[in-house]
Amino acid sequence: MRKIVLLTKDNSLKKELSDILPAGFKLSASTSIDKNAFVFFDLDTMRPGDIKELRDKTLIIAITRQKITGPVMEATTFGAYEVMHRPLSRNVVLQTLQEIEDLSSETKNIIPVTSLPPTPTCAIVGHSPIIMDVCKKISRLAQVDTPVLVTGETGTGKELVAEAIAQLSSRFGKPFVVVNCAAVPETLLESELFGFEKGSFTGAVSAKEGILKIADEGCVFLDEVGELPLSLQAKLLRFLQTQTFYPLGSTKEIQVNVRVISATNRDLSVMVKEGRFREDLYHRLRVTTIHIPPLQDHKEDILPLVHFFINRYRHTAPRPLKGFTKPFLKKLISYDWPGNIRELENIIRSSIALSKTNYLTTYELKELGRYPSVAEKTGFSENLASILIPFMKEALERKDKNLYEKIHNEVDKSIFDYILSYTNENQSEAARILGINRLTLRKKLKY
Repeated sequence: MRKIVLLTKDNSLKKELSDILPAGFKLSASTSIDKNAFVFFDLDTMRPGDIKELRDKTLIIAITRQKITGPVMEATTFGAYEVMHRPLSRNVVLQTLQEIEDLSSETKNIIPVTSLPPTPTCAIVGHSPIIMDVCKKISRLAQVDTPVLVTGETGTGKELVAEAIAQLSSRFGKPFVVVNCAAVPETLLESELFGFEKGSFTGAVSAKEGILKIADEGCVFLDEVGELPLSLQAKLLRFLQTQTFYPLGSTKEIQVNVRVISATNRDLSVMVKEGRFREDLYHRLRVTTIHIPPLQDHKEDILPLVHFFINRYRHTAPRPLKGFTKPFLKKLISYDWPGNIRELENIIRSSIALSKTNYLTTYELKELGRYPSVAEKTGFSENLASILIPFMKEALERKDKNLYEKIHNEVDKSIFDYILSYTNENQSEAARILGINRLTLRKKLKY
């Protein structure tokens, strides 16, 4: 018989719980708590703050009659494993007890968290042959003061590699300035890089130094360099050739000494063939190159990465974090990781934040792989472009008008048809999922 302890001053709750307990469980008359007991805690008659002291002994299941969010949030904040509402549901109680039984079984196979030794020669954590080769190449390239092109999928750690190259080089301690070429609007990117003089354009109320000037004697890291507009590529090429540039609105040439490290998740050689990237700039950027492999190619590094990220974020855990279970690690290793190390880092952070015990378990990984990763979203965008661009070309050849409106109407029709089918024609639910006003949805459906 498994012992159930109910902490309450309400006798009716004792009867309610006793009536739905499954075989093998018995409500104990004793209120003494041990690690093998299941503890139900009545929020309506006991002090919620007591949960904080009890949670270190065992898992607490809180119960309340109140149909408001306050008690639920309060109990969860104090450390309750689960919160149930009265009248109690037999199925919910059974499911929760089974979940705790499974957790108890899983946490018999624990991997304690260990602190990793510092890795001053390489920014990437791991011990696989692939990562060792990457670290060796980082060390070699750091000693050669030439441009470096870092390639690899989204989330593989390209910026960390760039930082490591800068830190191991003779430019250590000098500025390391990051520019995300995809995040800065095209109209602002030139002024961000080269700076501008007062009055050079509307809004330029004072002169401003550009990133290339700020990075003088150090390194500038051009992330997502494949997103640079063609008009700016020519100016960047000239800078790489001469280490000089003109700020916007200035006739005075500025000389700097900057090492350029760039990164991309795109195939620049293909972009060169398609005319979307200058061939001369491509060769200038890739004087030396380093490729970062996807996480799927070195899964043996998942274990040290898990230790590393737990140590980094364990201070955010709702309770002291002692380790993780072997099934937890096994599930991580069996996953494909389309979002690479960044996705793993986010999963560890999420697991720590959602953990209900002192260990990370498979219960924190229920959402793993459920939502598309950044890499998958990029692929979707490219697939969408491959459909839209041919359509646009044909429409332009036919000299069609109002292309923007026609495309949007077709896209809207497909989206609304699918989402209404999903919600069984429930327009309110469809609007909620789409994140638009219900009246907006109804207005568009009339077109």
